Amino acid sequence: MKQKTAKASDMTSGSKTLAIFCLLVTTGCQTDSSGQGRVTDSSGNSTQSVVFQFSEEFLEDGNADVIATLSNGEIFRGKMIAERSTTVGSADVFSFDKKEDDLFLDSSSTTFSSRAKGVMFSASRSMQCQMTLANPSIGFSGGGVGQCKISTGETVPMQING
Repeated sequence: MKQKTAKASDMTSGSKTLAIFCLLVTTGCQTDSSGQGRVTDSSGNSTQSVVFQFSEEFLEDGNADVIATLSNGEIFRGKMIAERSTTVGSADVFSFDKKEDDLFLDSSSTTFSSRAKGVMFSASRSMQCQMTLANPSIGFSGGGVGQCKISTGETVPMQING
């Protein structure tokens, strides 16, 4: 008996939609952004360039994994976190039945701050960063500017491309 192999053309529209949804849920939606900066020593001299790569997961709520690569090959890895606050309003209760099935209605809102902070580490040093996001509601992919400080005293003015 010959087995029938399923083909993409055999899938119904609903099956295709479900397959795409399952793929997105299991892999997540990721947004990648890049930026650049310059390492500046204590005398104000620019010593080397830095390339920043930001990777945000759709459901991570303001967090981004960051990789900063200096032109000498040193790599810093870490996380940036955008400040957000959630305000939850009062809950109204409507009872349909004395025994069960209460309906709760509540209101909440999220306030997006333009501030973000983070820390990254290389094999021998650390880098602390503070940023101002250009479009906080969409995160790091909206662009921004900031400054990082390396543990050995250098500063890194930086910009994210939006």
